[in-house]
Amino acid sequence: MATIKDIAKMTGCSAMTVSRALNNPALVKPETRRKILAAVESSDYTQNRVARSLVKGCSYNILVYIPSMLDISEPFVAHTVSAIGERLGMSGYSLSLRRSMAIDNNCDGVIAMGLNIEDEESFLAIAQKKPAVLYGNSERFTNWVDVDNYKGIYNMTCYIADKGYKDIAYIGMDFHAHYVIQRKQGFMDAIADRGLPLRDEYLVTAENSEKSGFDACERLIATARPAAIVCATDLIAVGCIHALQRHKIQIPGDVAVSGFDGFGMERTVFPVLTTARQPLYRVGARLADAVVNLINGVPIARGEYIEPEIISGDSV
Repeated sequence: MATIKDIAKMTGCSAMTVSRALNNPALVKPETRRKILAAVESSDYTQNRVARSLVKGCSYNILVYIPSMLDISEPFVAHTVSAIGERLGMSGYSLSLRRSMAIDNNCDGVIAMGLNIEDEESFLAIAQKKPAVLYGNSERFTNWVDVDNYKGIYNMTCYIADKGYKDIAYIGMDFHAHYVIQRKQGFMDAIADRGLPLRDEYLVTAENSEKSGFDACERLIATARPAAIVCATDLIAVGCIHALQRHKIQIPGDVAVSGFDGFGMERTVFPVLTTARQPLYRVGARLADAVVNLINGVPIARGEYIEPEIISGDSV
């Protein structure tokens, strides 16, 4: 079985540098750490986690809190948790999923995702006891990483407006969370910046489901006929497309439709949905890096937004 000295010889690094790369990755240059991790992966070297725990007083376990309202099988959750786990594994950490916002001594840090605004107080209390990082943004906390929901919808609305669409409606989410507010604000600011009309009847809400998106679109076209509809999620957009097709309204000939998520749902409808893809792997990796950095005493100066990418389909 390979030892730290073997890894040092393979990489040309000192045994101390190899140890730091495996135990305190923030203290090692990224290119050096990548070289060491590659050597570890190609060898039969295995760290003694029990010994490490005894020496450093660490469990090498990160709690990932997912509220009960989120289905773990949903693509948003599954993709993010997968990225977090992969990245933590590269730093020698494991993860444990939690449904209740409670911590114990069997963790070195906490990552929380899917919080309501009302949950922030509980999360702030946890952050006083353990290194903690939030998936989402907060004005009360600097240790967070988030998809730039505002910019994603703003860019999508501008993308549609720049194609010549003027009467643009928005189907948002009926849910109290920062990202819901930010997506709606991104739409409204883009409409204002492009000098387009914003009518009350062009703003409707739905739950995040195909059926609710279908019903919301039915309500919308019963009182107005926009040239384009920006939807807050792909599920809502798919329901919207089905409602328009039920009325034999051509997409995008009569009405253009866009979504937001890019988890694969956009390819299940015809025409293929134009959407803003959330960079879930990058977010998950950054969350993992952030909590490991905090554990190693490297603070986060401010929260980090990661911008979605517009994926052009045939619905706009």
